[in-house]
Amino acid sequence: MVKIICLGNEFIEEDSLAKDIGKKLKNDFEIINIKDSFQLMSILNDDSDFVLLDVVQGLDKVCLLEIKDLKKDTITSAHDFDAAYVLKLLNKDVKIIGIPTTGNLEEIKREVIQLIKSIQLPKNVSNN
Repeated sequence: MVKIICLGNEFIEEDSLAKDIGKKLKNDFEIINIKDSFQLMSILNDDSDFVLLDVVQGLDKVCLLEIKDLKKDTITSAHDFDAAYVLKLLNKDVKIIGIPTTGNLEEIKREVIQLIKSIQLPKNVSNN
């Protein structure tokens, strides 16, 4: 079963959509909700394969991103120790699905499912 890591903050409307989508996907995929970057680092140190789901400002549709697409390159304070920094630090091949900050929840869910099913995962992981 595909493991989906949902990033974001459910208390901030423009950063909560990934967690909302995760709730709708819980019957089809294993959903892991992340509370902070330290938890993300711990989970990603596992040998499992993951797909990350996160809200990305400036997107108008669901799309597949790579670590190099993430903008943070330096860390100057604890605030900068975010998911982008953790992913670059660990240098782990992770599939990232970026979703827009707003949109129709059911439509975004359908787009996310289509993208998950299209992602090439290692042979030991099925796409459900």
